[in-house]
Amino acid sequence: MVHPIVIRRHDGFQSYLLLDPENPRELLRHWGFQYEFSARPWLGSLDPVDAMEEWCEMLAEELENYSISDEENRDFCLDRSSWDACK
Repeated sequence: MVHPIVIRRHDGFQSYLLLDPENPRELLRHWGFQYEFSARPWLGSLDPVDAMEEWCEMLAEELENYSISDEENRDFCLDRSSWDACK
């Protein structure tokens, strides 16, 4: 089953909010930090629009930096393996 994701564009990179009902999580990229990739559980809404707004508000950013897609998004598919070591 394909799950919705929220894409956050920041610092020339992307982070993702994977809204998998079994394991919702943030896949975060921290450019310039010792540990560039991290994953953490998402405790907010699983509705894509609500989750996007919650994530945006939590990080105090502009909503135009966010978009909704799904796991078949080309960029997400290319980036996904970067978080494999964080599981």
